[in-house]
Amino acid sequence: MNPLLGQHARRLYEAGVAGNRTSHGAENNLNKIGLLLEHDESNTFGMEDLLQGVGFGEAYDAVSHQLGNPPDREENPGRGCIDPERTAEGLVQAGERIGAVAASGGRLLFATGHPGAMILYYLGLARWARELGGDVLTAETRGRYERGVSLDWAESVAALGDGASLFHTHDPEPMRDVLWQTGAVDLVVADHGFAGAAIAARMPTVVVMDTNDPAFAVVAGRGADVTIIPMDDNRPLNAYATALDVVRKSA
Repeated sequence: MNPLLGQHARRLYEAGVAGNRTSHGAENNLNKIGLLLEHDESNTFGMEDLLQGVGFGEAYDAVSHQLGNPPDREENPGRGCIDPERTAEGLVQAGERIGAVAASGGRLLFATGHPGAMILYYLGLARWARELGGDVLTAETRGRYERGVSLDWAESVAALGDGASLFHTHDPEPMRDVLWQTGAVDLVVADHGFAGAAIAARMPTVVVMDTNDPAFAVVAGRGADVTIIPMDDNRPLNAYATALDVVRKSA
């Protein structure tokens, strides 16, 4: 066991990206499990084929395992719980994985459907991977996606944008188009539909999973090649500086 996990966990709790005051509470978390069982496309993230036959018990247990808490646990009204040690473990595993791929000159893709909160985190990861020798990819895409906007790149991080703003999205189609152009990659580091499309394409993936993203917990439990970081994805931009630091210290 990494002797720094306890220290990392305390810092992540203090940063507010894990702990007992996360952005989504029991009602929202359980509702998202219900939508997953209905195969709602906004909650399957493009992984429909990997989620066939999922039931409530499987999803509930998978989320509980990843969060270190059941999805309906609340210590503060309307706020869910993520065990900070589970977040620390996920970040350490992610750092080891990104570091190994990058140091070997491997091909990596970075993308976020949550740029309003997490763009600085992903930019930091992409820069670090490049410093280690990784081949950090971008691609041209000319399609239009949700709200009629296109794919844009903040340096080497993919996100949806219209030239004035970057947008939250669960849409897997942009990453499908990126992978069509790049072909196989050694590691995708992403969230939401960007991660879901990569997992569905059988690409090794590191994914941030909030308390109300049960699809990722299910596919991980079914053996997908995915490293999950259970972490609140709705915090202020600078809250993720601690998470980035934990990743960088892990390789």
